[in-house]
Amino acid sequence: MRPSAIIFIFCVLGMVLPAHAQIKILPREKLEAVDSPRLSDDSLTLEFDTRHIKAAPMKEDDSPKVFRYEMTNAGTDEINVLRLQTTCSCFTANVGQTTLKPGEKTVLTVRYDPKGHLGRFEHKVFVYTRPGTSPSAILTFSVEVESSSDKAGLYHIQMGTLRLRSTEVVFRKGQRGIEILKFLNQSGKQMKLECERMFLPDELKFETRPAVVEDGCEAEIVLTYEPVGNEIRDEIPLILKGLGVSPGKSTVKIRFE
Repeated sequence: MRPSAIIFIFCVLGMVLPAHAQIKILPREKLEAVDSPRLSDDSLTLEFDTRHIKAAPMKEDDSPKVFRYEMTNAGTDEINVLRLQTTCSCFTANVGQTTLKPGEKTVLTVRYDPKGHLGRFEHKVFVYTRPGTSPSAILTFSVEVESSSDKAGLYHIQMGTLRLRSTEVVFRKGQRGIEILKFLNQSGKQMKLECERMFLPDELKFETRPAVVEDGCEAEIVLTYEPVGNEIRDEIPLILKGLGVSPGKSTVKIRFE
């Protein structure tokens, strides 16, 4: 994966302990040298059974899989794993033991979720054992995610004759935006998806691409927000029509923050 691609999707696991992880987004200016940062002095004493895992190809609807790196403190001083960082929210990391005495080993596990990530990828884990911005080790993970033959497996939310990947979108108040919801037509016939427009303010536009969806095919709901200076509620229901279920079970939540 190119450094520029990593920059746009870079997510961080902060202060990782075995049971919990706190996720945050790094400011853009801190990501400029993320692909090959300078290593700390502890890099000379951390040893791994491998620094690069090449996973077997996965399908896009496969369940998440866990992979292991074995880490050893080969130095003469105690080492503390302060935090782990990964380059994608689909790729999370944990360490079994955060304090390593000389000669001790532990296992660093990574969990990869292929859903929504079609293609060939290389992700990284940055291991920090000292305060500051320099990691002590960089581990890589590469995988190729193939298209699934079972499209329904990618759309885990059933809404009448539709399957969706999500039932919520978020816009920033006062900022023009476009949000896309992918769906799968399981009605057994052609579908022209419509919504109850009486609930939508003038600032919100609804359309589907394509306008007419064949049975068993994927399509997109495209929501466009064009602010005009009027007050807008924090939450607006988008009620989809003709799905064979009640409005309460055919509603997408549109939030404004």
